[in-house]
This record gives sequence, C-alpha cells and structure tokens, in this order.
Amino acid sequence: MDQKGRSAKKAQQALGNKEPEELVKAPHTFVIYRGRLGKNAGELMRDFKKVMEPFTASDLKVMKRNSVKDFVSVAAMMNVTHLVIFTKTKISMYMKIARLPRGPTLTFRIQNYSLARDVLSSLRRQVTYAKQFEHHPLLVLNNFTGEGMQLKLMASMFQNMYPSINVNKVMFSVNSGLCFFVITVCCCHLKPTV
Repeated sequence: MDQKGRSAKKAQQALGNKEPEELVKAPHTFVIYRGRLGKNAGELMRDFKKVMEPFTASDLKVMKRNSVKDFVSVAAMMNVTHLVIFTKTKISMYMKIARLPRGPTLTFRIQNYSLARDVLSSLRRQVTYAKQFEHHPLLVLNNFTGEGMQLKLMASMFQNMYPSINVNKVMFSVNSGLCFFVITVCCCHLKPTV
C-alpha cells in the first residue's frame, strides 16, 4: 500500500504543472500607472496592455498604496522582465519602460496618440474578435538607423520586450490576429548630462 500525505500529493502535482519552457523564457510585462491619469490616458494604458498580450498581466490591479518596489519584488516570481509605467503631470503624459530587475529605464514624453476606439471608428468595416490578442505582436522599428548609443539602447529595449519570431516556423494563417506595433522616431536630440 502506497499512501501519501496531502502535502506530498500537492508537491507532486506542482512538479507536473510546470509551464512550457517557451512560455517561461518569453519576456513578460507589467503595465501600471502612477498618480491620476484621467479618462483618455487610462484608456491609452489599457490599449497598450492589450497590445502587450498574451505576455502581460491583464488583470493586474494597481492600488494607491502599491509602490513600484512592490511590483519589482513580485516580478521575479512571475518571470516578468519589463515594467511599463504611465504617469501624467500638468505639462504632459509620460511612459517609462524599465528592464527588471536592475534597469535601464527609458522615459518617453507622449505628445500625441490615437486610441484603439479612434482607429476602429475610422475603419469602414469594424472587425474585432475574441482571439485577436492571442498571439504576441510583430514589432516593426522604423528610423532606428543611427550612430547614437541612445538609438541602439531604445532599439534593443523594444526588441527585448517581445519574443523573437522564427520566420520559418510562423504560420500567418494561425497568426491572422497579429497586431503590428510601429514605432517611428523622427529625430533624437539627447544631450548627455554632466
């Protein structure tokens, strides 16, 4: 007779329920906000969270008492590699992208944006379906050719936020719901601080 206790059974079940290695190695993201965003900025954050699916915590609740340190400490257990923070001041709205656990952190000032509902309303035939965000988006970097270290850092940060795609194995009939994420940088004038 082979009898096992409750804790031994749970431990054995936990060993059998491991996630596939592809899923564990893929970059994951937390998308959060700090302070008050407002209606449109909050919708922009939710749209960005949808773009980052399926490798983001969609149902992550941000409380007022949570600090960024709380998210960083939990990130290691959940295989989270990037933290995207939306903030809004009187001057403008900002997006910070941080590589966890030790950086670097990139800060972008958002000058203008389009919400998903604006894009949908501009289409003649508005087609949405439930499995639209089941696969990660294809990243297209435009105008990231340059000699500056800042451009190389931004390009590598954006590339590391998404899993790499093997062109030979991608089936576009299955990935018909891919979201194309285009980042355009017109000019970059960054001065080093002394």
